[in-house]
Formats: sequence, C-alpha cells, structure tokens
Amino acid sequence: MADAQTAISQLNEAFGNAIVGVSDLHGTPVLRLGVKDLPVVAHYIHTHPGLRGALSLLWAVDHRPREARYELCYLFTLSECRDWLLLCTDLQGDDRLFHSITPHIHAAKWYEREIRDMFGLIPQGHPDLRRLVRHEHWPKGTHPLKKDFRWDTVLEQAQGEYAFRRIEGEGVFEVPVGPIHAGIIESGHFRFSVAGEPIMQLEVHHFWKHRGVEKLFEQLRLTDAVPLAERVSGDTTIGHSLAYCQAVETLLGIHVPPRAHYLRSLFLELERLHNHLGDVGAICNDTAYVLAHAHCGRMKERILQLNDQLAGSRFLRGVICVGGVSLNLTDHQVAQVTAELNAIETDFSELERILFANASLTDRLETTGVLNERAAWDHAAIGVVGRASGMDRDIRRDRPFAAYEELQPKIALYRYGDVRARMRVRMDEIHESARLIRDIRARMPQGPALAEPSGAPKPGEWALSAVEGWRGEILYMVMAGEQGQIHRCKVRDPSFVNWPAIQWAVLGNIIPDFPLINKSFNLSYAGNDL
Repeated sequence: MADAQTAISQLNEAFGNAIVGVSDLHGTPVLRLGVKDLPVVAHYIHTHPGLRGALSLLWAVDHRPREARYELCYLFTLSECRDWLLLCTDLQGDDRLFHSITPHIHAAKWYEREIRDMFGLIPQGHPDLRRLVRHEHWPKGTHPLKKDFRWDTVLEQAQGEYAFRRIEGEGVFEVPVGPIHAGIIESGHFRFSVAGEPIMQLEVHHFWKHRGVEKLFEQLRLTDAVPLAERVSGDTTIGHSLAYCQAVETLLGIHVPPRAHYLRSLFLELERLHNHLGDVGAICNDTAYVLAHAHCGRMKERILQLNDQLAGSRFLRGVICVGGVSLNLTDHQVAQVTAELNAIETDFSELERILFANASLTDRLETTGVLNERAAWDHAAIGVVGRASGMDRDIRRDRPFAAYEELQPKIALYRYGDVRARMRVRMDEIHESARLIRDIRARMPQGPALAEPSGAPKPGEWALSAVEGWRGEILYMVMAGEQGQIHRCKVRDPSFVNWPAIQWAVLGNIIPDFPLINKSFNLSYAGNDL
C-alpha cells in the first residue's frame, strides 16, 4: 500500500525531470509540474496499480493583481491509503491553453468545462467543449471568476441554443423533462432518448440555479463568509459551513477546543439523520408506498423540531462559526438529544423490518438504476452513491475531522449499485449516526466551545478542507487575499461529482423509473450549480 510519500518517490523515479518542485500544504504533498507534463503524470497516478488515484477536485485560480498568472490544481485521493496528492501547474501572462486530462480521466470532464466557462482557459483535447455553467444567453467572452470581472456586472442577454447530443434512427424519440418541474423541485433539465421503452441516453443540462457563489465569496472577509457557506445547499447547512470554517481555521492558526469538535460532530450527524430519514421515505413514496413515506416524514419532523429547540433553527443555521460553535449545549440538552434519538431509532427499526419484508418493494428497487463499480470509479463517485457501488470512501474515517478520530465510524458499503443498495446505505447510516451521537455524549469533554484567531494569513496562502456531509464528501479550498479578504474560494458539493454518473445509472431502465432512480441519488441542484 503506497502512501503519499511513497507515491512521490515513485513519481520522482518515473518523471523526475518533469517535476519542478515538491512542497507541503498543511500536510498534503504538492508537486509542481510544467503545463505540458501534467497530463502524463496525472494519467500515471490515476492508472498505476500501486496508486489508483481518483480525481477529487480540479480548480483554477487567477492570481491577479499580485501576479500575472493562472494556476491549475488537481487533487487526487490515492485509493489504498486514501492520502491526498496535489498537482499544480501555471499558465503565465496571457496564456489561456492547457492540456485536457479528460480523455484519460473521465471525472475531469465537468471540472474542465467549468474552468473554461468561468476563467476563459481552454482545455485542449477535451472531447466536449460545449458550455456548462454559462448558458447560451450569456454574452461571448463572459468569464466571471477572472479578477477583472466585477461581481455586480449586469449582463446583456445573448441569443443561442444548447447543442444536445442526438441519437438518430427510426423509432428514436427525445423526451425533454424540465427545467421547470411540478411541485417545489428545483430547476434541472433532463433529455431522454428512447426507442420503445428503454432509455438509450440521458443528457443532464443543469446550472439554471447558478448564483455566482464563488464570486460572492471574493467580496467577503475570511471571518464573515460563514452565512454564505451555509446557503450553498440549504439542506447541508452544517456540512458546508463546517468545511468552510475548517479551511479558515487552518489559515488563521485557530485551535478549536475539544468540546467544540464533539459538538460539531453531533450537529453533523443530526443533519445526516433527518436527511436520510426523508430520503428513505421519499424512495418508498416513488414506489407508491405512501405509508412508509408518512412514517419517515414523521420521524424526520421530530429531528427538525429537536434542531429548533437546540439552536433556534430547524436546519441548524448559525451553529457553526470560525473557531468552534456558537452555542455550547449543556449536558442536559445532550441527554435530551440521545433520549429522542433512542426513541426514533426504535421506531425506525420497526419500519425497517416492514420494508425488508415487503416483496413488491424489493422487486421494484432491486436491479433498478444500477451504477456498477467500474462506472462509479470512472466518475469518482462519492458519498451514498459511491458506497452503494463499492467505493469504500468516507472522510470521517479516511481523513478524520472534528471528533471522528476518537469516534471511529463504521462505514456502510454495498456493491450492487442499485436503488435498493443506495437505500440500504442510508438505512445503515441512520443507525450509525444514532450510535455515534450516543458515543459523543459518553466521550464529550467539558470546556469552552469557541476559540479566537491566533494569527493572520499571508496573501496567497491557502488551505484545503474536507467534510463528509450527508450526501458525501464536501471540499473547500480557501485562499487568503489582502487585509483578511478572500481571494478565491472553491466549493465542491458531492452533487457536482455524482450528477454526471446518474446519466449512466438510468441506461436500459424505463422513463417511469427515472424519478425513483433520481430520488435514490437525491442530488442538490443549488449545491451543484453554485
């Protein structure tokens, strides 16, 4: 099993002349490469049997006005040891061309298209250079994350039409769904190609919810941006705010008190619980099993009301802050939490037995929407979706944060990759979250729950942070600017990774099963679109 240092030794032997420099970013090894050499090294990391690095994040930074260069950063997670390895390269001056890694690493496809849209940097050799974030009504030459683009620019509306991929042939029909849907679902467009009933192709066309979140971060100070992070994806308040705060705390040299670490873990597990309960019920509802949906909704509501009693917010807004948490729960309050969860878990276990005994439900969920292990690996699938398809990754165990190094969570893992496997992962995690919260109560130390900053970052200094939210791995890269401002904040919700994968999971299924498959993924439109 190769760790990151062993990987660097291997890369030095294989590509020594290509490596410009080796450094360390808060414990993560960083290799700086020439722009022409990076694709070869990335391909080696991705395919070498001893490394098998999955692309976890790819982002760009405009270093202007301090330096006339763009920087491209490629974060890999090594499969066996789960260490991070970061590759970086520069585009100097007005150079806008870089070599695409998408032909060899499929997971890079959306990242590179996003970089082209937001920075105007062009990935040469990319197989699909259609716009991703910039819809066709955006004027040509609009690249919002360049430093010379003002955040409050009002764009004129241009004319254009998205070029969907088409399958030609007798009896082939296209079925568009969205972007406006019935009910309160967010905006997203799905275009199916069918011949008869089976789906031959699904193309996802999103980013109708784009709000310019990463540009808005650049208008804020490091210590003032937590409310914005909370609103990246409304059902993941704790996951996003915690990921942001961890990055800022690294930059500011803040040592978070032990009690705050435990309280952060408690709130994160409460967020996981109410979302998983809602999803289990919603999956059942899409099979017309309304009774199970009603009971899961009732249990979810109990947790939301518990959140409101503890924090004054059903979705736990304002709980996480830079340096710890804004409220230090009493031991009596923590005891109330565990008592309520014990009752809910007993209730859920009874429902679980009913669900497993329902043959018609099992028949509907098994073999529906299969994302096999190879497709999951190719897309670097994460979270519930990845673990249901054999991807053994969970940041709580692999890169422990908050109190998880002491709590040692058990990871739910299945290999079938169908709707039932994704529901099973959620059900197992409901029980595990309840166990973790009981363990938190038993282990939580006394003391303060908030610490003050002890330093100030240099402009250009940056930090990475990861949190295992209820959907999966949330990543933040935060770079300091002048006078405590944010120079760049890269946000990656797990939905951005898993939306492309759903296009493969639906193949061979019928359109009436798509709502069920989509619900079993339950990805965020807002978290994806930013």
